[in-house]
Amino acid sequence: MFYRLLSKAIARRKLRIALAVLAVVMGASIASTLLTVSFDINDKMGRELKSYGANILLQPSSEGAFINESELYKIKTIFWRHNIIGYSPYLSDTVKIKDTEIVLNGAYFDEEIRIPGLNKTFIGNRKADEKEATIRTGVKTIASWWKVDGEWPAPKEALVGVNAAEMLGLKQGDIFRAEFANSNETFKISGILSTGGDEDEQVTVSLKDAQILFGKPGMVDRVVVSALTKPEPVEEIDPSRLPPEQYEIWYCTPYISSIMFQIEEVIPDASARPIRQVADNEGKLLKKFEWLMFLITGIAMTTASLGVAAAMNTSIFERKKEIGLMKAIGANGNQIAGLFFAEAAVTGIIGGAIGILIGVALARMVGLWVFGAIINPSLFSVLISGILSVGIALLGSMLPVKKAIEIEPSVILRGD
Repeated sequence: MFYRLLSKAIARRKLRIALAVLAVVMGASIASTLLTVSFDINDKMGRELKSYGANILLQPSSEGAFINESELYKIKTIFWRHNIIGYSPYLSDTVKIKDTEIVLNGAYFDEEIRIPGLNKTFIGNRKADEKEATIRTGVKTIASWWKVDGEWPAPKEALVGVNAAEMLGLKQGDIFRAEFANSNETFKISGILSTGGDEDEQVTVSLKDAQILFGKPGMVDRVVVSALTKPEPVEEIDPSRLPPEQYEIWYCTPYISSIMFQIEEVIPDASARPIRQVADNEGKLLKKFEWLMFLITGIAMTTASLGVAAAMNTSIFERKKEIGLMKAIGANGNQIAGLFFAEAAVTGIIGGAIGILIGVALARMVGLWVFGAIINPSLFSVLISGILSVGIALLGSMLPVKKAIEIEPSVILRGD
């Protein structure tokens, strides 16, 4: 009997139901779009932010020491190795070029690195079993804003910063001699470098060439690392003070502090610290973006709920006599409420299903327009959107249903 009343009520008031469904569709589509984007935003937006620089600096633990270049591949063997976009080691010192003192940097430009096979058990009994692989890393990966007027250097070639080139009177194709202590090397200028940073005043060559010139084979004095991270709940975390359960959660979350800790685990002679300006700005921007997503979702859902309430209110006003008659023949308040809440639930399910499909399509379009990549919906975002759709339909029906329960059949039916 209940289902019969429900189906007839929906069939007789198709327009009212359609308006309520439309309100849910609008709210659900916006919510689905924003939730799908927000759940995938850390990775997509994090990659965009990484184009503005590395966020971790690795230096020797003791002053005057160096990091062994042969140890650096281990950065790609940590628990969060897949969040390491790239890294570049540096070796720098002051040289003389045309009787002028200038800083010369050695760096990776686009180096091929072999990563040995990995068979390792991490905290929480999480296992990693991966075959040997090769990666390419260097400033071309982690410093995409570097602008080279010319070509990237081959061995025995150099990039000269735009200001340094002007000061030294050098241009692309020129050959210069760099002198350091009792050694010297000759380089050909392959291009003029413009970064907007210190590199504009310096000369940059391959790491190997710098190691030969400075007499420090296999040594580096710093490494910059670009990693995808998640904003931390607090600014400073001391892992030694965390209880075992919280320590495991922290270790297995891609916070910048946990990634730095894991790098120090595999390269114990090095000390990692965040490049604060990049790391802090990235974290703040991601947090603000997430809050904005949830705020807009909340506003959309509230608006949809008001739309459902308006449609349901009109429906109950039109059905006063029907409600009075049901009460007169014995229906109680719970049965009346159950009927209208069931209508609201059906509205939420239909509107939610349509809204989620629209939201998924919109999220994919946002991904293509903003990030140049498709954003795929997660099961979690679909479930949350579905629950919210039914929830706003039920929430919007609460006050109208309360009015329906309070209807007195004697007053409504007196005139009939």
